Amino acid sequence: MDQVNNDKMIPSVPMLPKGNEEKLVIIAPHNGVGKILIREDTMVGNIQGCATCGRGQFTCSGVKNQWSALCWGKQSGKKYYTSLVILTATFVLSLIGTICFCFTNTINDAVLSSMVIRNNSIAYSIWQHPNVQPLMKVRLFNYTNWDRVRLGLDERLHVQEVGPYAYSQDLERVNVNFQNDRITFQERSHFKFLPDRTVGAQFDQIYVPNLPLLGVISKTVSMNINTLMQFSLNSGLQWSDHPEAFVKLPVHRFLWGYDDSIINTAKPFLSFVGQWKFEKFGLLASKNGTLSEKFTINSGENDKDRMNILEKVDGEEHLPYWSSPECNSLESSDGSIFPPSLLDRKQTLHVFYPQLCRRLPFIYEKDVEIADGIHLLRYRMPKNVFDDPANNPANQCYCEIDTGTCPPRGVINITDCTMGAPALVSFPHFHLGDPRLREEVTGLQPDPVLHDSYIDFHPTLGIALNGKSSLQINIQVKKSSTFTVLKDLDEGLILPVAWIEMGIEELPESLRSLVYHGTYSTAAVQLGLSVFCIIALIISGICLFFMFEGRKQKLCATVRVVGVGTELKGQTQPTVPSK
Repeated sequence: MDQVNNDKMIPSVPMLPKGNEEKLVIIAPHNGVGKILIREDTMVGNIQGCATCGRGQFTCSGVKNQWSALCWGKQSGKKYYTSLVILTATFVLSLIGTICFCFTNTINDAVLSSMVIRNNSIAYSIWQHPNVQPLMKVRLFNYTNWDRVRLGLDERLHVQEVGPYAYSQDLERVNVNFQNDRITFQERSHFKFLPDRTVGAQFDQIYVPNLPLLGVISKTVSMNINTLMQFSLNSGLQWSDHPEAFVKLPVHRFLWGYDDSIINTAKPFLSFVGQWKFEKFGLLASKNGTLSEKFTINSGENDKDRMNILEKVDGEEHLPYWSSPECNSLESSDGSIFPPSLLDRKQTLHVFYPQLCRRLPFIYEKDVEIADGIHLLRYRMPKNVFDDPANNPANQCYCEIDTGTCPPRGVINITDCTMGAPALVSFPHFHLGDPRLREEVTGLQPDPVLHDSYIDFHPTLGIALNGKSSLQINIQVKKSSTFTVLKDLDEGLILPVAWIEMGIEELPESLRSLVYHGTYSTAAVQLGLSVFCIIALIISGICLFFMFEGRKQKLCATVRVVGVGTELKGQTQPTVPSK
């Protein structure tokens, strides 16, 4: 057997007496590091200063009956395991945080959850009475040569645009009823005149089409009332307040209501009973201070992707006016907010217009930037939205159901939602419409920039922060030989009445703050948490690695096993006697 020279060995080691069947364990060397000797038939263990040592850790030396093993240091104490638990927990939590903050929109989702309309919440109070006051600008068409047309001096009517007359809208949602994740309500609007934003005055006198008279005559024609009743109604209309085809009125009365006996005269003959929601007739009388239809929207409580999506109108899940399910669909929003998941540049958004009894599409156009460097998504109303079926086949279902008759390109018929009045809607000045529409009435000048409709949405919050909607109201002449008052107008003539621009020009401070924090603060918080989690993940991982590696390197002793019958030489080393 090789001689082992090690000054660190303990010089006096008990000898194993001959005939002793016990297996010998040699005490560890001085200072816990070095070589020790042990009989091969000895079970390795209980070596002073060592925690792990056994046959399973031996490696064969290639020599028969001679092999060796490493014995490791003391088992780690409470401090070691406490540190191990803390580092492991830090590693796991930082890994979860890294995944959440780097690969998901956790912070944005939390902000959107706070926007869900819950009863008695801050979001509900803002929704019930918004502090955003849209600006409404009304431009009217003044018919300057009606007397000359009636006398046969002019062939065509001429219009002059007057205004705009500006009003701020104060919206309130009333009769609110919560049913799980659905909210049913009505809207009440109050409009305030803004003289400093108006060109002209409310008492400006203008010549406008006699809308009640044109509506009553059109209703009579469509109902096929017998000749005797038509003559009776015609006689009664001669004694009404305004028996002519055009009337001269101050602007504020034409817009918000004036006394006219035409409706009361026509009630015994027509089916107006129960449909007339206001005492006086006015172009916008049904908007100011009166309750709208009952709307039902999704609050987003159970599904944020359905937040503020319209689901019912007056308890019905579909509209009754048009000839296909697609055109009668209510799948839309009021345009103030859309679920951010729907703000896909390739997806069409739909906004519901109650005054049109239908929804209108908006398609993505481009990214825009507003104050503070905030980027928005601009969605614009398509140019062909009011085209005839020949140019836009999707509009076939908006034609008359019984006859299939469609209005000219550039206008849509909304007679069914105006109590039978022959009303049509178009872009201002018949922009993008059939050129013949502008030839029948002179003085119209379309402006592609001014006569535009678009909405700018915040991409992560889904809130509309900018935009405008520009639509024109028109009335169509429907004649009957019985009513001679319309003899100077051509059958089917479409008369422009007014065009209305709705828009948001200034956001309140509370909304600006929400948008700013929703854009920058949430992004900064998510970025900060992402960086923090990544750093914590790296540091905790490195610490765990060194803890494990450090534990492996705590060598206690190298054990050399000597076979039975082998004699160890050397005065300072013990001899293991054979049996």
